[in-house]
Amino acid sequence: MNLKSNHDDLRQLDRVINSFIVSKTIPSLNVILEEPIQYFHKKTQAIQITNLDLLISNFEEMDVMSAVYVKCGGDLNIGVLWYLLEEESKPLAVKLLGKSHLNEFDKLAISSISEIGNILTASIVNAICNEAGCKIYSSVPGFAIESLRILLEAIVSDFGDLSDTIVASAVEFYGLNSGIKLQMLLIQDPKEAKKIIA
Repeated sequence: MNLKSNHDDLRQLDRVINSFIVSKTIPSLNVILEEPIQYFHKKTQAIQITNLDLLISNFEEMDVMSAVYVKCGGDLNIGVLWYLLEEESKPLAVKLLGKSHLNEFDKLAISSISEIGNILTASIVNAICNEAGCKIYSSVPGFAIESLRILLEAIVSDFGDLSDTIVASAVEFYGLNSGIKLQMLLIQDPKEAKKIIA
């Protein structure tokens, strides 16, 4: 895939991923958070792995994130990163655990957030499998509290041996009642991205 010259492929991939989000991920998140969900699908773009700044907004540069990373392999290799501001992870864990408050961010809170990343990744992966007729297997979700830049550098290292370019799709999800904002980055090698729209 020559992504520098073929913007049609990126736009098509954008539409396909958007359809997966609308049909699978939004309903899953709606049930999990028990509230209406609004989302904003930024865009799918091809970037050089040396230019991660394109994925990090100015206000995210210094913020610490709570993040869940799920690596998917099989017929298609994908990395899915779910993240939110560290201070928003506690209210999310409270909601997921059905508690009125949380004294400390413990293993149970981490497990609940990891599981939501796992479930939401599965919603997208299952949609891709059904659409592309392929088999994809997910890793155990990894949880980290770190800056977005360090998180991205770690993820991109999974793809760096394949190409000097990655294809990244960014989506923001908002709980309309709680105000919780959860973000997703779906990262692929350009050749892998081509398989979804083949």
